[in-house]
Amino acid sequence: MKRTQIYLQESQKEELDKLAVQKGKALAELIREAVDNYITKNKLSKTEDHIIETSGLWKNREDIDSGGYVDGLRNELTKRLEDNS
Repeated sequence: MKRTQIYLQESQKEELDKLAVQKGKALAELIREAVDNYITKNKLSKTEDHIIETSGLWKNREDIDSGGYVDGLRNELTKRLEDNS
């Protein structure tokens, strides 16, 4: 475990102390449970994690012309749409 220090509102501390007594748990344990619940509730999906982790992965590559690639796709789509009109 890693030790950390947090600041709580006085009312938060009082309520947590009451809960700790009611549940027979240490204040730190209640806070860890609350943090775990928050993380679980707000955790990104694996897909979102992968997107964030790979964002900008090729930004410094000079052998890839992503703008040209996208422009080519757009031009091809425009041509197909015009041919089908």
